[in-house]
Amino acid sequence: MWCYAFEEDEWKKHLEGRFWNCQGKHIGIVACITKGIDWAAYIGSDAPDSWGEEDTLKYVAEKGCKLSEKDARYFFPGFELPYRK
Repeated sequence: MWCYAFEEDEWKKHLEGRFWNCQGKHIGIVACITKGIDWAAYIGSDAPDSWGEEDTLKYVAEKGCKLSEKDARYFFPGFELPYRK
């Protein structure tokens, strides 16, 4: 599975699963991975005062609504780490 990593450091990695621009409104689905521990996926929309895809993805990683594990694995199949409770 290929996903765009829009943030990464030695402890975490954030991946873009989907991004849509629907009539100027941005919607993103991201995976937030704690390396070697677990992961979770989030969905959300535009960051306040944001015009770009990258801003929206970062905002969703911080403030998005957590997806159920079933929905998360649909967008991010093949992750072997446990899903964050």
